[in-house]
Amino acid sequence: MLFPSVRKEDTLKPLLTLAAFCFCLPVWASDAPAATPLTAQRYAAQLGVGMDVDWARTERGIREFDPLAVRDFHDKGLGHIRIRVAGEINEQKLIHLRKIVEACEQYGVVPVIAYQAETFKSDPDRENEAKVVAWWSETARYFGREHPLLGFDLIYEPAERLNHNPQALNRLYDKTIKAIHAVDPQRMVFVAPRLHAAPEDLANLKLPVENRGYVLGEWHIFAWGPQKVNGKYPWTSGTAAEKAAIRERINAALRWQQKTGRASWVGGWSAGQSTKAAPSASTLAFANFMACELQKAKIPYALNADNLFYDGEEGAWRPAMEPLLQVMLTPECAAGKSVVKPAGHAAVRGAPAAASTAG
Repeated sequence: MLFPSVRKEDTLKPLLTLAAFCFCLPVWASDAPAATPLTAQRYAAQLGVGMDVDWARTERGIREFDPLAVRDFHDKGLGHIRIRVAGEINEQKLIHLRKIVEACEQYGVVPVIAYQAETFKSDPDRENEAKVVAWWSETARYFGREHPLLGFDLIYEPAERLNHNPQALNRLYDKTIKAIHAVDPQRMVFVAPRLHAAPEDLANLKLPVENRGYVLGEWHIFAWGPQKVNGKYPWTSGTAAEKAAIRERINAALRWQQKTGRASWVGGWSAGQSTKAAPSASTLAFANFMACELQKAKIPYALNADNLFYDGEEGAWRPAMEPLLQVMLTPECAAGKSVVKPAGHAAVRGAPAAASTAG
């Protein structure tokens, strides 16, 4: 006998206790993840409100990364982080990315890796195209089929020479998506249009039909706040015309979603605030309007960026930015309260971030 001192009736006690415990679990706890396949639409609903981070891009961000920061992000109500990465991929960088991804899993935050691909933007030739495909192929192989909520955002704000070469961008997306899905057919992949990920250019994306349920659009609006364009600011006092122009940009994404059946995500938007001054009434009004409109449209979004709101060196939120952060997380909309609740744990269990819709 392997365990001669253990009696048969003693072995039954823990089994009976376990059975009773399982019977008393809430319904969601007994749902196996495989029972409900994760689709792009469900994945988008789980993202909720997130934040762009430089924990794998800048020397300071890499140095200041602490898994407890992910806990702080979760506790604040953030449902995902967009991990911006630059430069060539290597083992050291992949190990660091895994630490961030594992911290996200531990604290219930969805991680999305976003690659800058600067060389390809400035010169989208075949050689640089191959380098981007190789970058993502190595990253995909490293993570394999682990971390099912991990997303890949293929290019951060396609611009520069890509603005005049949509064929090169679409060709890159086709090759890269197929390379990633050859490793994991269910890996969530984000693709952004040209013109700094303008929603109006989503319609010019030509994407492979294979595994379409795992490819989402990614777009930006006011990535650095309402900056002057053609001598005019898109937001001054929130006039009817200013609000209508913003709604039209969001509607461009909604039309693309309806036409293609794909989901989309705003990978970054900002109120144009800096840490040098407290948010003004105009800034708060703009942020509230933007957050409300995106939440009404049920489009998840990430805030740009972590160092505005969070002091990585101190491991604490910046008190002066708290009013702005709260407005961007839970705006006061027409009904008198936020359209959606912060994602929190509900997001990783599969509950949609959007609790209700608004007209």
